[in-house]
Amino acid sequence: MDVRGYGEFTKEDMRAIAALTKLGAAYVQQCRDQALWMWRGYNVQHQEWERTLGQAKGKWREKLVKREPRKPLSDGLANKIPVRIDERTGTVEASKRIRLSLYVLRLSSLKKGSRITIPLNPAGYHLELLRKGRVVDFQLVNRDGKYCAHVCVKYEVADVPIRAVRGIDLGVRRATATVLLGVDRPLRQEDFSILNDGEKRHHVRMLNRRSSDLQKGRKWDRLKLMRNKRRHVAAHYDRIDAIRIAKMAQEEGSMVVVGYPKNIKYGNFRGNGKRTLRQILQNRFTYGRRIQYIVEECVERGVTAEVAFEARTSKRCHRCKSIDTRRIGQSLLWCLNCGLKYNADWNSAINIGSAFLPVALGRRATEGLAHTVDELAHKPASSETENVTGVTSARKFSDSL
Repeated sequence: MDVRGYGEFTKEDMRAIAALTKLGAAYVQQCRDQALWMWRGYNVQHQEWERTLGQAKGKWREKLVKREPRKPLSDGLANKIPVRIDERTGTVEASKRIRLSLYVLRLSSLKKGSRITIPLNPAGYHLELLRKGRVVDFQLVNRDGKYCAHVCVKYEVADVPIRAVRGIDLGVRRATATVLLGVDRPLRQEDFSILNDGEKRHHVRMLNRRSSDLQKGRKWDRLKLMRNKRRHVAAHYDRIDAIRIAKMAQEEGSMVVVGYPKNIKYGNFRGNGKRTLRQILQNRFTYGRRIQYIVEECVERGVTAEVAFEARTSKRCHRCKSIDTRRIGQSLLWCLNCGLKYNADWNSAINIGSAFLPVALGRRATEGLAHTVDELAHKPASSETENVTGVTSARKFSDSL
């Protein structure tokens, strides 16, 4: 088959597939669509890899050469690849006779006029989506011997009018730092929020200790049952934080702008001399999943969500735009150009959100917001952290979520 570019299937190819598999025309077209989607995804990944490779040097370039995306099915077909089934060959219907399940899948079989009925076990969240939306297509996926139905539901959501911008900076020490920005409106104390992940870290640490004890006791069967529990627990708390951000933006009528630390993990590769930082980024900084969840929850509620590259946002002063800055400790940023001392996470969140404001942001009341709870725990260590312009008293922010 001609798979150059985006892939082209001729009529002869379609006839050959139908003759080989004994499938109907609808199933053959669905297989063709799946192959085209796979090649389109490969082309996008390969183009991104080529751009990154052109800018890389030294050991990082050697690492990238080994990470070239592979073509679909280049390693052979070890497992079956599910295709997306539309209304021509399958439907999701409300169950009328089967009391075991509220919904069933109805699939066409190779025998003409015969259909297969598969009962579903949907959760409450799935039932709500099925009731308010229209089923576009679905997939049957085999995972560890269990068949799961991935259903695509389409429904309309009213857009939330945009009156402000909420910039979000994702981090390791502070999970999420957010700032609400308005046009020509001074920043106030209630515009700043922090989402901490202390409960998530506690549960993950408990699971790590449990896994360690099982390994020492050589209880492999029980350890196998916990294989994916740590990832599921972490994803659960990331989803909760995303829902809180989306609801907050929906109530205040703001768009959400999330900073994307592109290539931060790839830049900290093994052998670069930053072992501790690399371990923290790989084990605790799941920014890709958190960004995905935030965008998904915002879209479900009609909130506009954008992802912005955060290059230099943590180094650039939000007031004078200078990058002549330095860090005082981990959390405090000092601008050597204008003298502003500000919390580094919130400075980055302001820079991220300000890129989507139509006019310049008013800065009249930003000087008194530099210190947060972390900085209040100790006194300034030198004269560099004293005499902060405009700071008369440092108050703890009680609006942290």
